[in-house]
Amino acid sequence: MTQGVSLQDRLQRLRRPAEAVRAMPSMGLETLERELLGPAAAPVPDAYLPLKERLERLVAAATQRERRRGIAPVPLEELVEGMRIENVRGEFFLVESSVHLEIRHGDVPLSRFHAIEPDTIGVLTAEPELESFDLRRAVFLDTETTGLAGGAGTAAFLIGVGWVDGERFRVRQYFMRDYHEEGALLHALAEELGRFDRLVTFNGKMFDVPLLDARFRLNRGRFPLAGAPHLDLLHPARRLWKARLESCRLQSLEAELMGLRRHGDIAGEDIPHVYFDWVRRRDARMLARVFEHNRQDIVSLAALAVLACQWVEDGQAEDARDIYSLARVLERGRLYARSEAEYERALAAGSDAVRGPSLLRLAWRAKRAGEYERAAELWTAAGEAGEVEGWRELAIHHEHRSRELQRALDAVERGLALVEPLAERDRRAWHQAEGLARRRRRIERKQAISGRFRAAGTPRGPGSAPAS
Repeated sequence: MTQGVSLQDRLQRLRRPAEAVRAMPSMGLETLERELLGPAAAPVPDAYLPLKERLERLVAAATQRERRRGIAPVPLEELVEGMRIENVRGEFFLVESSVHLEIRHGDVPLSRFHAIEPDTIGVLTAEPELESFDLRRAVFLDTETTGLAGGAGTAAFLIGVGWVDGERFRVRQYFMRDYHEEGALLHALAEELGRFDRLVTFNGKMFDVPLLDARFRLNRGRFPLAGAPHLDLLHPARRLWKARLESCRLQSLEAELMGLRRHGDIAGEDIPHVYFDWVRRRDARMLARVFEHNRQDIVSLAALAVLACQWVEDGQAEDARDIYSLARVLERGRLYARSEAEYERALAAGSDAVRGPSLLRLAWRAKRAGEYERAAELWTAAGEAGEVEGWRELAIHHEHRSRELQRALDAVERGLALVEPLAERDRRAWHQAEGLARRRRRIERKQAISGRFRAAGTPRGPGSAPAS
């Protein structure tokens, strides 16, 4: 045996072309075959067995030796209760489970599925195609993949789907034990998804659906729900809770909103490595955690949909930042009376973080209603709370509606005092300062023209012109 060279290195060298192997007599096949297959095993001559097959035989023997030295692998069926399914495209592995809707997922009552109003999803998303979106007729979908960046080389090796079935929430997980089982998995998944006409995911518009669409195309099929109404809960979650929460990942929302902590969960970035290790070693110990991770994601996705609808219907927000975010969602959903009430509630909460923005939104509603005096009061209060937009809107109001140029100029100066110190290091502040400076020059020109008209005894001037 050659000293100083590991067995793995020698095998890697033997994967090179045969000429390279013959150029290294000290690393010859016969030596390795005697070492791995036993001294009594005579090597098969090159004339009778191709080099590739001899190398594959050596790699298999080395892998078996490695497994004997380590802990014996645990079969998938011993740790995950599922079944082998066969169809016209081959075999795959299927796992089924369910929970009763009377069971709370963390703090969320899944039984609320049966009480959600049909127009709530339309309000939550402000998307016309999702009006009358019935969650009880939707399929909830989540994938575990061989890579997190996507691309043609990324495959979904575990696909979980869930749906409401009477008083239970059912979950099915489609797993390909190796790459050749993808066709059978997708064939069965297409039959499953064909029963539904709407889809719920978490970041599925950017990741899960494009990935599945690509995998179906590569297998000469079509993703069944490609054109179906699609509720991607990542976007409503951000609108409702991003102002308060540092992260809007699904597991973060579980912990912060549902009171749910996962114990022994596997990190998402580790999942591709677990699958690669499973394909190589067929040890299901880590893989079982991936199944549980995926199942939890599906149930949490359903619970998050229920929770978001509860917030819209019941106004459950208590933190001032959540109240303001809820008001914005209600406003986008055209529930103006309710949104104004939530803005007022956000002001009453006494938080400086949302005082200015709430005043601006109330002023905008007053302006739309033609209540200009109330809007002016709200713009003033917003400006005093540090919102330069309040001073800008107030300047516009006094320049064009009340025709009080000096008050308009005063509002401009107050706004400039807020943004000019920031203009050198903040591009947005620089643009705001530039806009206010242009408005100041225009108002000063109007004042000068108006002064000349008054000096000449002319009753009208630019300062008293009708509002434009």
